[in-house]
Amino acid sequence: MEDQHFLDQESLNIENERPTFLTVLAIITFVVSGFLLIYATFQLLTYSEIEQREAIELMVGQMEETTTNETAEIMSDMTSSIQLMAEENIENHTLFSSISLISILLSLFGAFIMFNMKKTGFHLYLGSKIIGLIPLMFYTLSGLVVGYYILFGFFTLAFVIMYAVNLKHLK
Repeated sequence: MEDQHFLDQESLNIENERPTFLTVLAIITFVVSGFLLIYATFQLLTYSEIEQREAIELMVGQMEETTTNETAEIMSDMTSSIQLMAEENIENHTLFSSISLISILLSLFGAFIMFNMKKTGFHLYLGSKIIGLIPLMFYTLSGLVVGYYILFGFFTLAFVIMYAVNLKHLK
């Protein structure tokens, strides 16, 4: 006699279905990391130290022109901070760009692996975010650098936490 149960064997073999939240996170990561990859590659290929120095001088000149007596001290600190950071960026451009590319590629690969429901993708993604912090450690500590740390840390921590919430669904 044939087994006529309303649930057949194919229905009982339910695969782990990707949660919608994980899908949305991965797609956001693909889009943002894709744009960053294009930007970082373009920056690496078209970088000109002379143009960067000219742009810094122009920006500093414009900042000094718009300074009033009340904002002179604040603008002076900000201007020197921007100049210092720009100089450090010029000196280490190739290193920073290489680290950035590695971080972006690992982030994309980690998100792709998580999209395919594997836990190792989370570890790669987390590693990419740690690698992404390395360039900030080369800068002289200033208000601007602290601001970057806070901004980078906020978004990074938010995405790591959101991915970590989905670890229970990954193999």
